[in-house]
Amino acid sequence: MNVIFVSNNMAKARTLTLWQAAALVFALVSVPVLLVLAFILPQGPSALQAVNPVRLLPSRFLAPEKDTQEHINALALQLGQIQARVIRLDALSDRLAKLAGVKEKDLSADADPGRGGPIARAYDMSADEIGQQMAIMLKEMEQRSDRLNLLETLLLQQSLKQDTMPNKTPVEAAYNSSSYGWRIDPFTGQMAFHEGLDFMAEIGTPIRAAASGIVVEADKTPDYGNIVKIDHGSGVETRYAHASKLLVKEGDRVTKGQLIAEVGNTGRSTGAHLHFEVRLNGVALDPRNYIKANNS
Repeated sequence: MNVIFVSNNMAKARTLTLWQAAALVFALVSVPVLLVLAFILPQGPSALQAVNPVRLLPSRFLAPEKDTQEHINALALQLGQIQARVIRLDALSDRLAKLAGVKEKDLSADADPGRGGPIARAYDMSADEIGQQMAIMLKEMEQRSDRLNLLETLLLQQSLKQDTMPNKTPVEAAYNSSSYGWRIDPFTGQMAFHEGLDFMAEIGTPIRAAASGIVVEADKTPDYGNIVKIDHGSGVETRYAHASKLLVKEGDRVTKGQLIAEVGNTGRSTGAHLHFEVRLNGVALDPRNYIKANNS
């Protein structure tokens, strides 16, 4: 096969042989291939290193994956804090229930509180928005925890006041409603002020503390006979006189309703009974005001 070239600058045509034409075609095909290989093949010692396809990606494509993991870690941390707050609130709720005398089943939160309504302008929250909502929830839980702690303190104070208020009837017996105040003294026949309340009961009848406190005296005196005095704090004191037997001693801590003595006929007494007094800073008060308040 002969290839003939014709040029305007040449007066005659040139003829290529078959071998020359084949060489020209080979050159035209191989040169572009060699150029491409020269650009894509690794050069030098670094050509032996494995190419990490992740490194070929621009950094802007890797940033979202890193940010997403950081968001997940932050949300997990906040979730752990919320769980810790919930545990604290549960424990506080149990203590408050006991102080308030509420049964645990009455405080059960298993039932759905009931929520609903038409949906409007709904959208999926982003990780940032979820994190913000969790932060708000943490703050609200902390505030509620503080309020519950304050409520626990107030309830405890009220419970202590109620426990140390001498409003429990000291003996299961009737009392002479006119025995506190002015009366004719049974020994002298004179008008005299009676500073307590007399409960008529048989010898040996249990005498119980009208409130919790500390025994400041358990002894025998000429007028009161065998007497127990209990300090309830804030200047409040109760006295239990004419007992046949004392069951506590000075310094003992007693609770409301605890057995402290037995009814007797000792001291300045005309018969078996309990002489009960309530005093504030040493001044005798009418015990009926406390007992009636407990029964009302």
